[in-house]
Amino acid sequence: SRRQAPRVDLDVDVGFMTDNNFYTGFAEDLSDGGLFIATYNVVPIGTELMLRLVIPGGHSISTRARVCWIRDPMDFSSDLPPGMGLAFEQLSTSDRRAILSFVRHRAPLFFAS
Repeated sequence: SRRQAPRVDLDVDVGFMTDNNFYTGFAEDLSDGGLFIATYNVVPIGTELMLRLVIPGGHSISTRARVCWIRDPMDFSSDLPPGMGLAFEQLSTSDRRAILSFVRHRAPLFFAS
């Protein structure tokens, strides 16, 4: 069964930093709670990241996020892209508003058949 919460497929460059490394990946499945990043550079569950992304339309977001789950690049049984699910830790009111506005704007396109 599909989730009914507004969820938007994105394809935007995103940068994320751990204490030692800087990675880039593609952001998908954006909501005001978090997002999925398609990347082969997965880091362990529980890792805190500084996340930077720009929502189409130009709103730039910088926030802390935590890795909640990963899809292992070495799992060849899955057709889904490898990557990790991130939960936003400290989303500002204006960032949350921008994300929700974008998700609401895009949701009808996502659910159209």
